[in-house]
Amino acid sequence: MPNPYEDFFSNPKKENEQEAPKEEFKPIEFSKDELPIDQKEPLDEVLESVNLFREKAQAFSKLLSETKAVDHRVVNNIARLFLVSEDKHDQQSLAGEKEYHTLLQSKFTSIIHPMKELAKIHLDTVKQFNRDIDKNYYSIEKMDREVKKEKEQAVDGINLQRQILADAADDLQTLESALSDTEKRIKNYIDVGGGNNISTSEVALLKSNRTSLTSGRDAQFDYSFFKINMIDKTAISLGVYLKETTSQYLGKLMTAFEIK
Repeated sequence: MPNPYEDFFSNPKKENEQEAPKEEFKPIEFSKDELPIDQKEPLDEVLESVNLFREKAQAFSKLLSETKAVDHRVVNNIARLFLVSEDKHDQQSLAGEKEYHTLLQSKFTSIIHPMKELAKIHLDTVKQFNRDIDKNYYSIEKMDREVKKEKEQAVDGINLQRQILADAADDLQTLESALSDTEKRIKNYIDVGGGNNISTSEVALLKSNRTSLTSGRDAQFDYSFFKINMIDKTAISLGVYLKETTSQYLGKLMTAFEIK
């Protein structure tokens, strides 16, 4: 007797019906670009920027020493009146003043271009520190005390950057003042005749070219931003780095590269 429930528990194939082929299992293949990679933590990247700046600052600091901008410091008119009788920078001839003017421009140029490179590293460092590092920052791999120590190293590094850039800004300011003072002496030779004669037009062009240099237009970099006052110097010497203050500082820092 046939089983009346056979149709319920079996699925007999109809004539000419073929069993569907089973798909072959293939493991998923990932390209190298899709594989996860180890990413550096933000604090590590900040410290790398700090170290990069320090490395490049070695040669730059020697350049500042060798340039000897202090030798060209201008004594203001009041001090000159009471303390000295002669201008020690007076070259005594038009040819001498022109040569001295060229020397000052050369020293200025030799400082401002590598200073701009360092300032860009400083900008990147401050950007990332302000964006990623705060009091709640933590590391997956490091103990809290190690993170605290490295944050202090980062702050010290940023303050050192500001000190070095401020030192360079002071030297550039000294050279700019010396250039301006030299141009005043050159004006004394306008239309005097003879071998020491210079035209008003040449003096105007000399000053215009110099202004383009010292204003930062030639280098597209406003060095004067990095001059710091006594309050900033005190804060830096104490290792202070206030988030609110430096957020404003960062906004102003970016404008140093936006000269038109």
